[in-house]
Amino acid sequence: MIPIISDLLQLVDTAIDKVFPDADKKEEIKSKLKLTLLQQALEEKKLVFQDLQNARALYEAELKERGVYKWVKSLRALVRPTIALSAVGFYIGAKVYGIPLSEFDYYLIGGVFAFYFGLRTLEKNTGKA
Repeated sequence: MIPIISDLLQLVDTAIDKVFPDADKKEEIKSKLKLTLLQQALEEKKLVFQDLQNARALYEAELKERGVYKWVKSLRALVRPTIALSAVGFYIGAKVYGIPLSEFDYYLIGGVFAFYFGLRTLEKNTGKA
């Protein structure tokens, strides 16, 4: 077992023995606390394992990208910002020049805004991007 976990389990035993005089209640509380502690440790290990898997996947993707020219990488990286900025420019231009926009136009522009500025940000914050 991991040394810090075994130390924490011993600490739970010692603390419960000193705090609770009732033997039946004491064992029940000890078992619940130990179970909770082990579940938390297991969850942490799962998260560390997922981080390692994500790091390995990113490294593999970087290895695949080594043979690609920089201008190709730059061109691929410009597609999404170009679409988003074009939608913003179209919307601003329509407002400045008084071009009437239909409901479909608002849905399209709103979808681009939501995808690029909303959903993309959420993806990056959750680590899925």
